[in-house]
Amino acid sequence: MAQKESGISHLEIFKHLNQSNCRECGVPTCLAFATAVINGEKKFSDCPYLSREAADTLDKKIVIRGQYNKLLELLGPLKKELRGVDFRKVAKGLGAEYENGRLRIKCLGKDFTVDKNGNVESLIHINTWVAVPLLKYIIMGGREPLSGKWVSFNELNRASSVAQYFERRCEEPLRQFAESHTDIFFDLMNIFGAERAEGFSADYARIIYPLPKVPFLILYWKQDKQFESKLRLLMDSSADRYIEIEFIIGLGRGIVEMFKKILSKHEELMPTLLGL
Repeated sequence: MAQKESGISHLEIFKHLNQSNCRECGVPTCLAFATAVINGEKKFSDCPYLSREAADTLDKKIVIRGQYNKLLELLGPLKKELRGVDFRKVAKGLGAEYENGRLRIKCLGKDFTVDKNGNVESLIHINTWVAVPLLKYIIMGGREPLSGKWVSFNELNRASSVAQYFERRCEEPLRQFAESHTDIFFDLMNIFGAERAEGFSADYARIIYPLPKVPFLILYWKQDKQFESKLRLLMDSSADRYIEIEFIIGLGRGIVEMFKKILSKHEELMPTLLGL
């Protein structure tokens, strides 16, 4: 399952190798090398015949799979922990509604319902990158008001060590989407509940809500004759009190994965999304 959604298998790596079984990497076959890379025993640079471009592309997929698997491993424990949460008590502080023993929460402008067993339902595809942080968000039960102060990811508590990952795996893919599909990208923002933000110098400024009390501010500057395009993803300074750093990364990746899927076949999915 993890490989299907966001990862890579040893067979996919094998397809990119020259399959000569030259042994120059230190293992007997190219298939063994591919397996060793998946297991963290070898690096792509250990293969003298794999291009740097191919290695970079494959490496990104492996890093993303690792993050996805970490979230997936937390799903069972989070569901157990959720059973001890008083839904009625935490609903208001989370910006959610309590009804019939379940919580109804808006994520990216769409209704999600969560029951005491941690089952998440929505009319749109349930993205694991978003569903797992949603459970943690409920468990943490944050109640303090938003600060109204926008900060970068690395300004949050305990974020500096993983800030580079967030920039490369969350901000940079969104910048590429915005640059290559500008109109569609911001149409999607609107479909998923984006609000126009005023007072910023960016060409586009939109606030989206992956979770009701964890807004993201997306600022995008278009490419011009002097400067390349630029995208910054900011959040309210209170974000790490509503949800922990690794789950904020999950939300960022969830948005990237969702946009990637939609943009790859936007002609098919856009009419359906517009109808939701």
